[in-house]
Amino acid sequence: MPSNANLWKPFKNLFERRSDRPLPPLEADLDYTQLPRSLARSLAVFQLGESGGGTVVSQARASRLDAVDDEYVSALAHFVAEEHRHASMLAICVRLLGGDLIRTNWTAKLFVFGRRLIGLRLKILVLLAAEVVGLCYYRLIASRLPPCNLRDWLLEIAADEASHLEFHCAFFRSQVRGQVSRFAFRSMWWSLMTISEFVVLIDHRRALRDLYIDRSDVRAAWRSYRQIVVSAVLEPSPESKSASSAACVSTAVPG
Repeated sequence: MPSNANLWKPFKNLFERRSDRPLPPLEADLDYTQLPRSLARSLAVFQLGESGGGTVVSQARASRLDAVDDEYVSALAHFVAEEHRHASMLAICVRLLGGDLIRTNWTAKLFVFGRRLIGLRLKILVLLAAEVVGLCYYRLIASRLPPCNLRDWLLEIAADEASHLEFHCAFFRSQVRGQVSRFAFRSMWWSLMTISEFVVLIDHRRALRDLYIDRSDVRAAWRSYRQIVVSAVLEPSPESKSASSAACVSTAVPG
């Protein structure tokens, strides 16, 4: 494999530094059962989604794509491990809310199906869509919660997802070259995000309703990040390369 250590090493180092963080304690700092029951079910769906993704590492290890080298595979493995930590944190959240974990769900199955499609690029595109969905959703949910551990944990996960978004955007900057590939990326990305928006709004409609989160706010957040990704991948100026990071911090989420 060609060496791209300078491209992937910062991500690998970042994920490694965060790998020894302990899980939050399973203790309630307020009566979480007073929060809507639908929130527990909604977070259980996201918990299921954060639990997978391991096969993408083995596929990356066997890939012959440009810029996919040992450093990338190592960074990707750390990314998957961090996603599994999120799953463990969300499991704690679900239990504190008095909910139950689930083993199957139709929206999770759709994302798993997408990850299992042929081709590493398509799998990473599905993961990128999942990062945008999770990042926006966790922040929106947190904005409706009182100060508490649950809110802090969701914001911590969202902060991790922001760096995951940067990582996947860097991957596509290394792959998208020429007008044809630029058109293909834009078309597939917008289509995938439209589908993701549709299925998540349906599956999580009760939690959004019970927390008084307007669907228009969800759509506005997702569409903003959808464009952020396009700019970060297709307009790789020094400013746009860091656009995903800056926007993840500054993009307004209704409070």
